[in-house]
Amino acid sequence: MYVRKGGDVADADGKLCLCNGLLATIGLGQRRPGGAVEPPVVTLGQDLGFLNDLSPGGEAYTASDVVKWLVGACS
Repeated sequence: MYVRKGGDVADADGKLCLCNGLLATIGLGQRRPGGAVEPPVVTLGQDLGFLNDLSPGGEAYTASDVVKWLVGACS
């Protein structure tokens, strides 16, 4: 769609539609011919100050760890 609207194909390579990606995040991604499914996009904003609390040593963490941190931080 970007290219059809006049965008440069080189700028579109490897990119995806934010709206489609966010809908895919909640299970409503587009299904394309040949079985391809829109990949989900997850955003977290610009404030990364919580990362030191979540992962003080920079170690890996899971979505479950984030939810546990959020529940504790909001209590």
